[in-house]
Amino acid sequence: MLLLVAVTMKMSKKFKSEEELPDCVISYIFSKLCLKDLVKTSVLSKRWLHEWRSRIDLNFDLHNMFDYNTLQELPQNLPVPLLKTFQSEFATRMDRFMLKHRGDMIRSLRVDFPLGNQHSDVIDKMIFKGIAKGVERIELLFSYQNNSDFEIEPYKFVFELLSLDDSLTYLHLQKCHLVAPINLSGFNNLRTLVLHLVVVKQDLLQGMLSSCIHLVDFTLNDCEFNSDLKIISPKLFNLNIVNCGVEIGREKNIDIFASNLSSIEYSCNGREVHSMNIKADMLSKFSYRGREISQHIGFSGLKNVTTIVFDGLHECISDDIVPHLFSECLQLEDVTFKNCWMICRMKIISPKLRRLSIIDCCYDGMSPYRMSIDALNLSSFEYSGYTRVFSVNAPRLSKVFWNATTREETPFAIHPYESLLYIENLTMIMSTSQVEKLTEVLVEFQNLKNLELFIEGAYDHNLDYFWILDIAMASHHLEKLSVTIENSHMIGLQRKRREYAGFFHNDLKYVELHGCVCTINVIELASHLLRNAYSLKKITFSSLDKFYMGAGRWTKGSNVCCWGFKRNFIHEMLKDDVNEHCQLTIV
Repeated sequence: MLLLVAVTMKMSKKFKSEEELPDCVISYIFSKLCLKDLVKTSVLSKRWLHEWRSRIDLNFDLHNMFDYNTLQELPQNLPVPLLKTFQSEFATRMDRFMLKHRGDMIRSLRVDFPLGNQHSDVIDKMIFKGIAKGVERIELLFSYQNNSDFEIEPYKFVFELLSLDDSLTYLHLQKCHLVAPINLSGFNNLRTLVLHLVVVKQDLLQGMLSSCIHLVDFTLNDCEFNSDLKIISPKLFNLNIVNCGVEIGREKNIDIFASNLSSIEYSCNGREVHSMNIKADMLSKFSYRGREISQHIGFSGLKNVTTIVFDGLHECISDDIVPHLFSECLQLEDVTFKNCWMICRMKIISPKLRRLSIIDCCYDGMSPYRMSIDALNLSSFEYSGYTRVFSVNAPRLSKVFWNATTREETPFAIHPYESLLYIENLTMIMSTSQVEKLTEVLVEFQNLKNLELFIEGAYDHNLDYFWILDIAMASHHLEKLSVTIENSHMIGLQRKRREYAGFFHNDLKYVELHGCVCTINVIELASHLLRNAYSLKKITFSSLDKFYMGAGRWTKGSNVCCWGFKRNFIHEMLKDDVNEHCQLTIV
């Protein structure tokens, strides 16, 4: 806030007075200020005295409503009496702000604070005013996660509040009690509906969906279903039923009839899952997280699906689910298995499959001894697990992620090696004990252009950084090399020095060294690359060890092991080796 005000006052010096500041500048400043700071601007100028009352995006939360010093003094978990005091003050300030709002338009209303039904008058008036001024987006987020002892009567959201509204396109209700009216209206243009931590009844759900004729995105997040659900919506495009639960012994059904539906995401936190009947001919993406599936859903309803994600299935999918999946879903192009149980031999045959991820799929340390994949159009394969024997027939395979840390005898197990001929991008996680074996494998990758390595494991006094040169020399067409070192003690002071006077590389353009790369040995390596990789354009040093883990997951990344990372020292040591065609970056 202070920076924006300072910039504004500096700009105002170019004019005779602040009154001459362009409207676009004023609007930009106000759009960046939170509500409590917005009100404070009234003391800076007569012109600004009432400008804040025309804000069109209203966001009411702790940081917008209370001073920074007040928030700093608050404990992380507010005691119940203090929280109730803040509730009263929060509601009072929000009410005052809405009463003083003089603008002709309100575009969005967002309340993120645990208000309850005792504050219904204030909340109702805010909604009425928003509707009268054409509000397009409403978010009422009333849950409080940090204090389990804090229970209040949920705010009763009465849908008649929206009966005169035709502008609302987005509605998010959290920790509200939904009161069903006789006739639902006011949803003519609603496109997105999110219900979170609410009780959903079938009659209310049916009424909402029949009224929301233009609804395209619908989410039920951690909601309670007291009965079976039937979702009928001809224009619905995305459906998310996540973090749901089913009481043990009480089977619940979800029937979905949506002719335009493109994606479904379902997740269940408990042991039981819903039975699902899906009638959606346009469905192309299906994501499922739960312990069971084979007895609860038929793949015939997914016959046109192209993308499937299964997460956390606790039944052996090798001998039942996988064969049915690939025999009935003939349009599959992208398949992911995460944290699933695989014990029996895995065999995948699919002529259209393009991307396959099998990540951390085992049971009690056991996984299928043999896995065979026959996919003529497969271009991307990700694997992390204990399978010992692979047979892959994929002549178009060009991108591979491989976690080799579970395998000691060899870091790479795809056979026959003909499947490796067209691989251009290889990402690997491996231990220090597997580094020397990697060079033997990379000789088979004749077209490798991009190599990313994440090295983890204990200190090895026989290992030095110059194995990176071995890797580069084995990969003749390599253009980018990225290496992340997790263990700062991998390189010792007594490492065995080797001469690489004959090293050269014609195609290597980019080198990235991440993680624990704060030693003189890395600088010597970089010097070799700078002098003998003739096409090198950029070499990067970074202490961040963030790395890809498969199936869209990344490590959090940290700089802990490189507390002694010295940018100036690296620059001084390498500046003479950097030519005009190459850039040295230290971040």
